[in-house]
Amino acid sequence: MASQSVLKTSNLFNNSCWNTSQSPTNKILTGHKGLDTHFGGGISLGQITELIGNSGSGKTQLCLQLCLNVQIPKSVGGLEGSALFIDTRQDFHPERLLGLAKELEKRYNDIAPDFKASRMLRRVHYVGCHSAAQLMSSVLMCYRHLQDHPDIKLIVIDSLAFSLRMLEDGAQRFELLLELHESMRRLQTQHNVAWVVTNVLTHRCSRNGQQFHVVPALGELHSHLINERIWFSQSWQCYLGKSWKACRLIKT
Repeated sequence: MASQSVLKTSNLFNNSCWNTSQSPTNKILTGHKGLDTHFGGGISLGQITELIGNSGSGKTQLCLQLCLNVQIPKSVGGLEGSALFIDTRQDFHPERLLGLAKELEKRYNDIAPDFKASRMLRRVHYVGCHSAAQLMSSVLMCYRHLQDHPDIKLIVIDSLAFSLRMLEDGAQRFELLLELHESMRRLQTQHNVAWVVTNVLTHRCSRNGQQFHVVPALGELHSHLINERIWFSQSWQCYLGKSWKACRLIKT
C-alpha cells in the first residue's frame, strides 16, 4: 500500500507544460475575435468568467452565444458539449436563441452539415429561478444533473447579482454568496465545466464619504473569487480586467 501511495505521488510530477499544451481543446469560442485571441481560443473550462455591464450592453447576448458555441463539433475543433442556463431575471427568450442558432448553422453548414439549429436548442438545459434560495438550490442540484449529463461543459447564471441583491440582510447575502462560490468551485473541479455569470454596475461611496464610484455589485471578495472579468460598454466595446482602472480595451 505504501509503495502504491508513493507511486501515485510521484506521478504528480510527470506532467509538463508541453503535455498541457497538447491536451484536447478546453476552450469555448466567444465569437469575438479580440476576446478569443486574448484567451488563447476562447473562455476556459474550469474557470469562472464574469460579464459586467449595464442593461442592453450585450451580456446576455454573449451568454446565449456561448451556449451554442460550446456545442461546436469536435471534428471542426469544438467541444461538442451542452450548456445549462440558469435564469434569475426571467428574461430568457428561446426565439432569440433560435435566431443565433440559425446563424451558427449557416456558418458551419459546409463543414458540419449535421450541426442543426433545432439540435442546438435541445442541448441547452434551462432553469428559471425566482429567488436567491432557488438559485442556491439550482446550483446544488447541479451535482446530480452533471452526473446525469456529463456532456455539459458550460453553466450560465444570468444574473448572479439579481437574486442576491433582493436579500435585505447583508450578512445573509454575503453568506449565500460564499456558499455559491464554494459550490461553483467544487463543480468546476469535479466536472471541468466553465461558469459564466453576469453582474451589474452599482455606485459605492468612497471611504472619505465625498465621492461615489461606479463598481461591480457583490463586493471586493467576489472580485477576488472570479478568474476573469469582461466589461461591456453601451457601445458594445469589451474591456478586460478585475477593476475598471486596470482594465484595457479588447479590439474586435
